[in-house]
Amino acid sequence: SAKASCVLCHQAGYLGKHFGPDLTKIGSIRTRRDLLEAIVFPSASFVRSYEPVEVKRKDGTLASGIITNESAAALTLATGAVTPPATVNRADIAELKPGTASLMPQGLDQILAPQELADVIAFLLSMK
Repeated sequence: SAKASCVLCHQAGYLGKHFGPDLTKIGSIRTRRDLLEAIVFPSASFVRSYEPVEVKRKDGTLASGIITNESAAALTLATGAVTPPATVNRADIAELKPGTASLMPQGLDQILAPQELADVIAFLLSMK
């Protein structure tokens, strides 16, 4: 639904974007509890290759996101589904550490009615 806008970040079959983990076969690898936890507490755990990082530059500015490209010269971070990626030159990095907050927004359980949340979980479980 437009309330959750999952397709802005997740691909399910041929629909959606590949910003977050692909949900096409999520029902075959995750339980109802796993899915509910991922929606209600998105920062509790991270899918491999979607771990957030925090970059502190030498000038004190911060950047956070998911590393999408890495070279000897720079890191490229995905910062959001509708925001442009950030490129950080390695020479400018003072500190690079794992992030603690998922890029998936928190509070979807507050936006969706209980039945809508149950419907999302049922839909995801059907994705096999």
